[in-house]
Amino acid sequence: MKLQSQNKEALLTGRPLPTLLVFALPIILGNIFQQLYNIVDAMVVGKFLGDLPLAGISIASPIMDILYALLLGSSIGIGVLVGQLCGAEDWDRLKRVHATALVGGSVITLGLSALGLIASRPILTAQGSDPAVIDHAMTYLVIILGGLLFNFLYNYYSAVLRAWGNSQTPFLVLLVSSVLHALLDLLLCGVLELGIRGVACSTVFCQIVSTLWLAVYTARSCPPLRLTRGELKVDRREAGAILGFAWAAALQQAVVMVGRFLIQGMLTPLGTHSVTGYNMSMRVEQFLFCFSQGISAAMVVGISLSKGRGDTDRVRTFYFVSLRTELVLWLVLGAVLWLLAPRFIGLFSSHEEVIAAGTSYARTMALPYLFAFLGEVIQGYFRGIGRLRLTMIASMSQIVLRVILSALLIPLWGIPGICAAVTVGWVLLVLIEGGYSLKTVRRA
Repeated sequence: MKLQSQNKEALLTGRPLPTLLVFALPIILGNIFQQLYNIVDAMVVGKFLGDLPLAGISIASPIMDILYALLLGSSIGIGVLVGQLCGAEDWDRLKRVHATALVGGSVITLGLSALGLIASRPILTAQGSDPAVIDHAMTYLVIILGGLLFNFLYNYYSAVLRAWGNSQTPFLVLLVSSVLHALLDLLLCGVLELGIRGVACSTVFCQIVSTLWLAVYTARSCPPLRLTRGELKVDRREAGAILGFAWAAALQQAVVMVGRFLIQGMLTPLGTHSVTGYNMSMRVEQFLFCFSQGISAAMVVGISLSKGRGDTDRVRTFYFVSLRTELVLWLVLGAVLWLLAPRFIGLFSSHEEVIAAGTSYARTMALPYLFAFLGEVIQGYFRGIGRLRLTMIASMSQIVLRVILSALLIPLWGIPGICAAVTVGWVLLVLIEGGYSLKTVRRA
């Protein structure tokens, strides 16, 4: 409790750049280990089971990512509200919001899990994937979707603790869980030969462990978030406020994954190896984005706390400090990606066509990532001040444009066509929303 109070006070009054970096570091490392869940799955399946099961996980990933994005986005949105209430020290309302979010979010997640189980096979079939690959994908998805509730609870408790000023504990939990996950993957898949089921069971089991750990820690260390059985209920008034923060953030996160899923379908005529190479390059991209998104997430917490306290100067400072930090990140990570792209893709598969397709995307995108990183700052600023609908509309607009351009350019250029479509979307987002963010910051 004392450490969390110190972290919160540092975000409100400490030197901006060191405070941002110190708070962001556990988030960045946590994001990296979160990505290692999927990366380790792909590596173990690719090395132990071969290309067909790897292709199964590859086509299953967008469905998982869409549902995960909905749950992560809703947690991000609720975290903004929690941060503002912490900054204002409105503990009574915070308790009501916490209870409502837990109950309501769990019910909605169970509904999404059921929907995913029903719809996954028809979606993959309509996409034109090979039936044998679909069978592997469904084996994986049935287990993963069965444990979807624990993914929501993990993300929710992590977001709440960060909004409270504690980014260290979610990272520690994820660090332990990721190590356990890697060991279980090797045991269940490599030693016990449970195949793709073993990989999925390892993921769900580690999510359960992480959820229980964070739930117990939160109840013990954050008194306003400690709930009795009688308090665990939905408050209708707070439910409306929560939805106002959560739905836009959830939709924003999900629409990005929907766009990726649609683009994957457009790649199907290029062959299974091209689809797999593209999806493996997406894993590398998501790994690199851990750094940019970690800075953005720390910025959101700092801005939401400062806004709750009414400190507009602090909000403005976090914006410009984050902007400079993201530029430095892009210079370093873009260079690393360009130099090492074939080796990164080769971690997942030794097939030459897979490596060539993945490398083509990764190297082409090294420069345009500048606009993606700048977009993280812009969107993080608007999330922090509670303008979540604006970020959702901006993301949806650029994804729609990306899908339309991909449909036109992939038949002509293949994977480079995707690169062009994605770049145009990012550039427009930065030019339009970025200009508006600068005006808003200066007027604050």
